[in-house]
Amino acid sequence: MKLAPFPTPRNLILQWQEGEIEREEMHRLMGEHQKELLKEADYFHFNPIAGYIEGLLNKRAARRLVREHGEAQIRELFQALSWLHDFEPGAFLWNADHWDVALHAFFRTRTEPVFRVRELMVKSSRAVMLVEHGSARKSETRRERLTFKRHWKGEMEVVKRENV
Repeated sequence: MKLAPFPTPRNLILQWQEGEIEREEMHRLMGEHQKELLKEADYFHFNPIAGYIEGLLNKRAARRLVREHGEAQIRELFQALSWLHDFEPGAFLWNADHWDVALHAFFRTRTEPVFRVRELMVKSSRAVMLVEHGSARKSETRRERLTFKRHWKGEMEVVKRENV
């Protein structure tokens, strides 16, 4: 499943509000986003064992990060990642600030495109995160080190990206 060819719902709404796209185009792209998510739900409906294992792995990854750094910090960093236009997992992270969505729903341990947080160091106004995303094959997985900094509004933003 690949949601990257078009912007996240939040970015689509911003583009519409700024007059960059028409309302019909926004609705069409929102529908495309929804169709891709429904395809994934269908896949796990017909492969319940794979879905169960993926869920366990995602919950374990989320639990580890929450224990070390706290859920609010993780959600804030995921939200900052969702604003990047050329970051493919942003299509899954755009609603990370919605506390009614379980944190483990944002991780993709084995399902392509994968999104795994390998390392994380968080201070009050800075953070560094090592993520893997893309293909499920280790040789084709993209690793990036992302540096975050709190800007003048008090929100975290990505200030540096480097391939590892």
